[in-house]
Amino acid sequence: MSPQSIHAFAEKVALITDGSGRIGKAAALQLALQGCFVIVGFPDISPGEESAINELKSLGTLAGAVKADISTAAGAKNLVEAVHKLYGRLDLLVNCMKFVPVSSFENTGEETFTRTVAANIGSAFFVTQAALEMMKDRPKPRIVNVISACDTPDTAGNAAFSLAQAGAAGLTRSLAGSLPAKFRVNCVAVSEKARASNDAGNDLFRLDKGVPADDVARVILYLLSGEAAGLKGQILTVE
Repeated sequence: MSPQSIHAFAEKVALITDGSGRIGKAAALQLALQGCFVIVGFPDISPGEESAINELKSLGTLAGAVKADISTAAGAKNLVEAVHKLYGRLDLLVNCMKFVPVSSFENTGEETFTRTVAANIGSAFFVTQAALEMMKDRPKPRIVNVISACDTPDTAGNAAFSLAQAGAAGLTRSLAGSLPAKFRVNCVAVSEKARASNDAGNDLFRLDKGVPADDVARVILYLLSGEAAGLKGQILTVE
């Protein structure tokens, strides 16, 4: 990313819908380091998450942390209203809520199915819907949806979760084609395949699950930057 693009993040307002996950935390930290005013959503603020919030606040650019159940339209609206009270504007939106049910296809009941769809698709749908009013007057509104690539047995074989991820990808393409032309809506699909990494202090290689969160965050920031102005409705796989 060029210095010009990095500088362009200064004093923009960014909303990360789920700051409790590793990718949401990494994206929030990188945006804060580059001068963004960052608001993060949390389904529940635990002592560990409180520590992460304080770390971001120490950078001087975390505008706030909001507890909200964004799998519902009411919760999504509450999260966006908190952004409006703080700044009255929103430039960047990262939808990164993730919920993976543990039940098999045969044992997935209506309640689990509904929760899976609401958490993975409903959250992105309702938060984006609620945020449009603030974003439409901004000069360069950007939206990035973060999904799983569903490339492991646990994810590819989980029918409800795979369906939800495909739905979020479809939502990305639909919004990219239907929102005003100045909007840029794209998606990052994150691989969860095990990959070798060098364990510090050990000559052997160990397997880590998935892509490092910082690597995913860099791709998110690229899509939020001016360098990705020519991308619209794209799904970039990070592996």
